Amino acid sequence: MHAPTPPRREARSLLPLYFVFFVSGCAGLVYQVMWTRSFGLVVGGTTRAAAVVLAAFFGGMALGNWLGGRFALTSRAAALRGYAFLELAVAASALLVLGWLALYHGAYPGLYRATLETPAGLTALQLALAAAALGPPCIGMGATLPLMSRAVVTGERLLGRRIAFVYALNTFGGVVGVLLSGFWLPVALGVRGSLLLAALLNVVAALGALATARGIGEAAGVTPGAADAGARVRVALPLALVATASGLGTLALEVLFTRLLVNAIDSSVFSFALMLATFLVSLALGSALVSACVDRLRSPWTLVAAGASLGAAAILIAPALCKRFWGFSAELPWLRGPLGAATELLPVAFLVMGPPALLVGTVLPAIWRAAIERAADAGALVGRLTSLNTLAGVVGSLVTGFVVIPRLGTSRGILLVAALYAAVGVTALLQTRRRAAALAVALALVALASLRSWEVVPAILQPGQRLIAIDEGEGATVTLTESSSGVRSLNVNSRYTLGSSSGREVHRSQGELALALHGAPRDVAFIGVATGLSLSSILSHPTIERAVAMELLPGVVRLAAAFRKENGGVLEDPRVELQLADGRNHLFGTDVRFDAVVGDLFVPWHAGTGYLYTVEHFQNVYDRLSEGGVFVQWLQLNQASPEEVKSLAASFTAVFADAELWLNQTERGRPLLGFVGFRGRTAAAEGRRRVGEMRRVCGADVLRAWSTATPQNTDDFPLIEFSAAASHLERGSDEVQQLLAEIDGLRATEQKRWTADVPAAQNR
Repeated sequence: MHAPTPPRREARSLLPLYFVFFVSGCAGLVYQVMWTRSFGLVVGGTTRAAAVVLAAFFGGMALGNWLGGRFALTSRAAALRGYAFLELAVAASALLVLGWLALYHGAYPGLYRATLETPAGLTALQLALAAAALGPPCIGMGATLPLMSRAVVTGERLLGRRIAFVYALNTFGGVVGVLLSGFWLPVALGVRGSLLLAALLNVVAALGALATARGIGEAAGVTPGAADAGARVRVALPLALVATASGLGTLALEVLFTRLLVNAIDSSVFSFALMLATFLVSLALGSALVSACVDRLRSPWTLVAAGASLGAAAILIAPALCKRFWGFSAELPWLRGPLGAATELLPVAFLVMGPPALLVGTVLPAIWRAAIERAADAGALVGRLTSLNTLAGVVGSLVTGFVVIPRLGTSRGILLVAALYAAVGVTALLQTRRRAAALAVALALVALASLRSWEVVPAILQPGQRLIAIDEGEGATVTLTESSSGVRSLNVNSRYTLGSSSGREVHRSQGELALALHGAPRDVAFIGVATGLSLSSILSHPTIERAVAMELLPGVVRLAAAFRKENGGVLEDPRVELQLADGRNHLFGTDVRFDAVVGDLFVPWHAGTGYLYTVEHFQNVYDRLSEGGVFVQWLQLNQASPEEVKSLAASFTAVFADAELWLNQTERGRPLLGFVGFRGRTAAAEGRRRVGEMRRVCGADVLRAWSTATPQNTDDFPLIEFSAAASHLERGSDEVQQLLAEIDGLRATEQKRWTADVPAAQNR
């Protein structure tokens, strides 16, 4: 008979397991971020494509939670050995995902063309591809929680504390994974290197678990046969309903709060990483709170009632706080620093997201404790309840993004989630037989909802602006505004203006350059529609038979109708073929060739936009050009540093041996650079040095020599997206002048070469 282990010694013996699960959480979020990036390059960057990757990831996790619960009916030592095996399996299957992605890259174009006319079929195809690749590692990741829950529980006395604490540590590890992935890993190690690092972390976790398992006696906590234990372990209906509601509400809340806060951020990869990290930190703190007190309470249902009811109140108040503090952090000079505007987000994010997420984050760990009566059943019950919670989370995220926000709006979506948590709080109080308290809480929350603090328009207006129309779509909020001087603007998430009713000529010239350089284009493509002004350049080219216009956001197309006068009604032109798709992905999937392709102005630091400036994208465009075809990619000069422009030049000339740089200074203060690539030249392009107000700067040789020492921007190393996310925060007019001076130097170098070549040609 073994003497009981002293509490302090027992606690110290669990430290290695705490470290192991922290490391595992870090690896899990690195995988999630990197897989989202990688699959977006295959299946596209649309909201629906991202959603299928999310569904595959969390669907696999939910299945793993359930399976892990079945395998957790064993001794602590056996649970740890099983845990170690799963970590190794996750590492191995995660590396196989790289092979799957390579296979998909080759097969996807044919599959895309076969399902292009049936959107539901395309979505089903994308889900099947993601599930096949991500299923094995995600199932393994999901199964680790029940096994670790069994491993850290040595008895009933501190059961709730141990499980909630290890879950909090796992979530804190996820925070580290998000921050590493959002700030450093892709540029330091590349996307593939980051996935290899995550696999290495899995191996470290496995070795740590095996080493700890050796020190645990097999006799400690041995259960009866798994079949007998499985027959005994049942999840009561109230517990199942609350776990489901908690998952549904938590992921829905993340989507809704992100849609609110995105109006106050610069949409860089840094800002999105900080938002996700803020939400995860708050959830982890909620779990840590449960760990500190749940075993001292007479009934865990009391904690469920408090967390859900107070969480519902915080959710109702959050939109008013968000509206009140939009722009608040910009007034705090001490927040300026290397991250600049990205760190401005933190105070608002913690004020808005923090309290609701912390409070609702107490529900699931408290439910675990309410369900578990025997230590031996801990892993099984954690697995079953978490499986319901995770599966409901997928549903909550998808329904919120694709149904609730587009049809009801963000504000009413927040009201629905608050009502859900209010119902959870009342249910929990009824479980403790406190009917009067349940009625009081219900009435108090109804009274708070009647104050309509949850009602807010998810848009920030500048002084003198008025809101004409708003479209809360699947991927973003698109607004149509009008200034006091009568200028109408089309905006995305309040922070980025796609175009306006002024500056018609500069927008139209963006399309005109490619069409003029070709001379007689028939099939053309435009990546980005915006107000339709750039697309309207086709109206002066009668040779054009088809113009494919690709737009990521349906709301942009719907509100672009307000610019019919400015764009000449081009969207109604029978030659225009509108594709609501990721432009890069559509060109990748189609086999049509074009005489001219126009890349609109894309903000380099917007999350994911940097992939429109990579070598792989330029190669994809080159492959879609017909002989004599022209591609123009535009860049607003004040949105990139000299090094970023050089990186773009190095990437562009790596694909287009025949390339030119053009300068468009039609719009004062914000000159545009046009990177022009040819697949063979037409007579119209030969010797052309001016189109309207746009002037040729230099050719490929000068451009290549200027950028030769700068690393290329690739899908694996998306340097521009990360570099621009940092550099744009401190950029001033002096940097634009520096770039213009360098461009003048390029023009002078080209002129010297040209004048030297003319006599040589005459002598020949």
